[in-house]
Amino acid sequence: MMLRALAGVAVCWAIGFAAAAFAHHGVSTYRMDVVETLHGVVAKWEFGNPHTWLTLRVADATWEIEGAPPRWMSGQGFSPESLEPGAAVTITYHPHRTRAQAGILMEVRRADGTVLKVNRPASLGGP
Repeated sequence: MMLRALAGVAVCWAIGFAAAAFAHHGVSTYRMDVVETLHGVVAKWEFGNPHTWLTLRVADATWEIEGAPPRWMSGQGFSPESLEPGAAVTITYHPHRTRAQAGILMEVRRADGTVLKVNRPASLGGP
C-alpha cells in the first residue's frame, strides 16, 4: 500500500514538473539575432513573477516588452520604481517572432541618460 502511494506521489510530481517546464518558453519565441530600438513613453511597468513587463506607448501603438524575472532584474539595478508611467525612455530589445509590437528587453535608457541593462546570461541569449 505504501509503495502504491509513493508511486502516485511520484507520478503527480513528474506531471507537475513537466507542465511547468513546458510552460516556460525561454527565449525561443524571440529573434535573438535581431536588435531593435524604440523611443516611447512608459504606460506600465510590472515588477512581478514570473517575468517583469514593460508596456510602452510609441506613437499610436502599444508595445508589450518582456523582461527577466524580478530577482534577476533587481541584481541588474531595476526595481519596482525604475520606470514610472509617463517617463520617456529609449529601449533596445529583441523582437518577437510572431507578434507585432512585442519583444524581450535588453536595456532601457531613461531621459536623464542613465542606462539599465538586463545583461542576460549567454544561455538565455545574452552576450
